[in-house]
Amino acid sequence: MIKRIKLPGWILLFLLILLICTGINRLIPFPNKLVNKKDNIKAERVEEDESNSKYPDIQLKTLSQETDAYTYSISKPETKSKKINSSINKWIKSQKESFLKTVSINKKTKGVAHLNIQLETNRITKDFYSLVFRTYAIHGDANKQEMVKVFNFDVKKEQFLTINDILHLDEKNLDKIKEVIWEELQENKELQPYINKRQTYESLQELDAWQWSIDRRGLTLYWDEYAITEGFAETVEVNIPIKKLYVFLQDHMDSYLQMSKEQQVEKKKIIQEEHRKELTNGKYVALTFDDGPSPQGTPKILKTLEEYDAKATFFMLGSQIDYYPDLARKVVEEGHEIGNHTKSHPNLSKMSDVNIKNELDYTNEKIKEATGVSPSLIRPPYGIYNDNVIKYAKENNQSIILWSVDSLDWKNRNGSAIQKIVQNEITSGAIVLLHDIHSTTADALPKLLKTLKQAGYQFITVSQLLDWKGKNGVSLYYGSTK
Repeated sequence: MIKRIKLPGWILLFLLILLICTGINRLIPFPNKLVNKKDNIKAERVEEDESNSKYPDIQLKTLSQETDAYTYSISKPETKSKKINSSINKWIKSQKESFLKTVSINKKTKGVAHLNIQLETNRITKDFYSLVFRTYAIHGDANKQEMVKVFNFDVKKEQFLTINDILHLDEKNLDKIKEVIWEELQENKELQPYINKRQTYESLQELDAWQWSIDRRGLTLYWDEYAITEGFAETVEVNIPIKKLYVFLQDHMDSYLQMSKEQQVEKKKIIQEEHRKELTNGKYVALTFDDGPSPQGTPKILKTLEEYDAKATFFMLGSQIDYYPDLARKVVEEGHEIGNHTKSHPNLSKMSDVNIKNELDYTNEKIKEATGVSPSLIRPPYGIYNDNVIKYAKENNQSIILWSVDSLDWKNRNGSAIQKIVQNEITSGAIVLLHDIHSTTADALPKLLKTLKQAGYQFITVSQLLDWKGKNGVSLYYGSTK
């Protein structure tokens, strides 16, 4: 038998109050409980521009975060190329990590740190973009930093472009362009008192470190604050007018920048004048190689030309370029010239206007497709041409180039015979006919160049030879004879 225990009323009231307080305490956190500061940090926000982009190959995102210690806002582009995105994202990540590391080191500094990475997008041509990132970082009440980073790329080819892809910068040209850049910097009166010439020249010595963008109007160069100045706490940028760069531009840049016909004519005149200045005195000849490109002869010939600091002109067949586009591209990249030698090496004088056009148009297109260069020279096979060929050349602003010295390498296939013929017939202003499809020609070339160089000859392209001779516009040219 269970005996009921009666509790006094005041005890029951106390127990009831205790139960009520306990339940509420479970539901509501105690107001004096300490809160971890990390709970105040909001997650990184990612905002994507959902409107139609002005740039069809790029979408823009904004990364941002706010805490008690720092804030950041970063423009992050997404292109159609995973390869390009990877490089850009890697750089953005490094900037963010560097900023947060500095925040951690300077956590006792008064004030909130800020990082802002702004993006300026320049679409140069359909596939050629230049993305200019401007970084502003402030830590506490001081330590402001400004930096510029540029990514230049062809989104279709998924290739980043270097300054060497744009300008031909051998040691001689680099010294000249330093002077051009320095003169342009001096035009900035605000910058003049602060800019340091030695620092400027040193910064231009390392080509991989250049920050640049280009369009058909000019080349813009960027420097981080204090990189070339003393006491000028801002980034520096200067625009070099395209006219001042014509003599340095790689050949394929005409089409890459989609220059107007007027610009191309202007460029040619300026280059011709520069060539005439450079080639005032001396013995100059143009070596030409027909029927390639050929994996048997062209690479070896290119190597020899480089060894002797020689430039040459290669008259290529469209059918060969179709099989070996990389070789054609290498010829241009190494500073040589390419001319049109038809598609399949026919006798053009026996063909109709339509077939002549098809033969030459095909090779013009193949050369441009492989190298980005539009050829200005035609060499008709066998040196045979007629009025229809001349008409085509005039309509396409191309010169017909023959030769004044035939090495007969196509006939003799003998190094000693080739050298003897050329030595006997060579003279300043000559155009020498050779072929890069014959291994015997490639084998004979080192000794031939050595002999001619000892005799005082210098080796230039056909276009340079025409400039030197003052042959302007469309012409029919054989070269000088003894």
